Amino acid sequence: MDEVLAARAERLLDRLCADFPIGYRPTILWKRLRVSAGMAYYRDRTIGLSIPILDTEAKLDSTFKHEYAHLLAYARQGKKGAGHGPAWQQAMRDLGEEPVVHHRYEVNRNQPRQQVLYKCKRCGLLLTRKRRLPRRRKYVHAQCGGALTFHGVQAVETV
Repeated sequence: MDEVLAARAERLLDRLCADFPIGYRPTILWKRLRVSAGMAYYRDRTIGLSIPILDTEAKLDSTFKHEYAHLLAYARQGKKGAGHGPAWQQAMRDLGEEPVVHHRYEVNRNQPRQQVLYKCKRCGLLLTRKRRLPRRRKYVHAQCGGALTFHGVQAVETV
């Protein structure tokens, strides 16, 4: 973990707690989140931040304010303040940020390991999915109405 960014996060938390008090000082928890840049944990009074994603001061500042806005909205509105609703959006504006729900940072997603194949009995088209369909149900091909049958699982080569 970058010590400079960790210290910046602590200073930012001190400033936000002074300017927008929520009744407690949340704990900062650095995690190895791969897709989410941060998480706000209401019950634990904690802000979780991603070590691999938050590699610049701009990303850290934006994400930290986003997560603090969750705690601020929850402190103001209770359960109605949870999520990305109007209370959170107002908290984001109060913090001087646009209420953007999802970040646009580059992330490393999990790579698919398999393809599940289904075949249409009517037209013969082979359909691929990432997961198997639940059993004991009948599925039909949306284009021709033919019944889909399980055809097999193929391993996907990882790069």
